[in-house]
Amino acid sequence: MRLPRFLLAGVLLYVSLFVLVALFTAPVGAIAAIVFWPLWYAVATVNAAVGVFAAGYKIGEEAAVMAAVFGIPAAVAGVGWLASARWWAGGPLILSGRTAFVLGAGVLLWAAIRVLSGLLTAKPSGTAALVFMPLWFLFCLANLLVGVIVAGYGVGEEIPILLLNFAVPAAVSVLALRF
Repeated sequence: MRLPRFLLAGVLLYVSLFVLVALFTAPVGAIAAIVFWPLWYAVATVNAAVGVFAAGYKIGEEAAVMAAVFGIPAAVAGVGWLASARWWAGGPLILSGRTAFVLGAGVLLWAAIRVLSGLLTAKPSGTAALVFMPLWFLFCLANLLVGVIVAGYGVGEEIPILLLNFAVPAAVSVLALRF
């Protein structure tokens, strides 16, 4: 059944967004949920369209599935927003040990993309790598710019961090292609 894998992908995507937002700004839960909801709605809509037009399911059947595919991860995002606001006063902002969180968020993001590509495409690992690599590189580049502009680090100090932050999740993506 595809529903549990969609739910897993949705939760992985939300958690990775939550961690990535926590690296930069508050209110963490609010921003993560506001970014997640339209993105996940688009994914749920594509899944419903594939179900109706490619697999031949009835619209009513796909509407019920779409309610669960969108609704459950969206509810998790809402709980994350409320927990962030209530328990962490809009945080938690990650101020130290950032590299470990960046690497973890990168692997979670790759896993979410990989699960989704397995559900929506014929070549899941290749598609996941093609989607993940440029997206992750742009995030790592944005992280470098924040380090230079906001935190005051030199470009020379930030380049090795960019390479590390990009390399580890990218290696996971490439290894998935081989195995």
